[in-house]
Amino acid sequence: MISPGYRPKSGYIRQKEIVEPGRYRLRLSKGRLPTILLLILLLYFIFSFGLQFNQLRVMQKELYGMRVQVETLQKKNAELKDQLKLIRTDAYIEQIAREKLGLVRSGEVRVIQAKTE
Repeated sequence: MISPGYRPKSGYIRQKEIVEPGRYRLRLSKGRLPTILLLILLLYFIFSFGLQFNQLRVMQKELYGMRVQVETLQKKNAELKDQLKLIRTDAYIEQIAREKLGLVRSGEVRVIQAKTE
C-alpha cells in the first residue's frame, strides 16, 4: 500500500499555471486541433470560392456586353457595305452630280428656280 504523501522520484509533479486576472489562456486539446484546422480550411475555401464566383460573374457580364457590342458593330458594318454598294452605282453618281454639283448631260438645259419669299 502506498502512503498518502508518497511521490515518485522519477516522475514530474504538475504545478498549477498561474494566470493573471482578466486573461484567459487558450487551451487546445489534441482532439480539438484537427477540428479547428478543418474549420479554418473550410472557411478559407468558402471565401476563396466566393471571390472566384464573383469574378466569374463580372467576367460574364463583360462578355455579354462585348457580344452586344459586336452584334451592333456587325449590323452597322452591313449597313455601311450596302451604302457603299449604292454609292458605287452610276445612277447615284449621276444623281449627286445633278443635285450637288449642278451638272447636266450634253444636250440638256439646266433650269434654275428662283426662290420666292
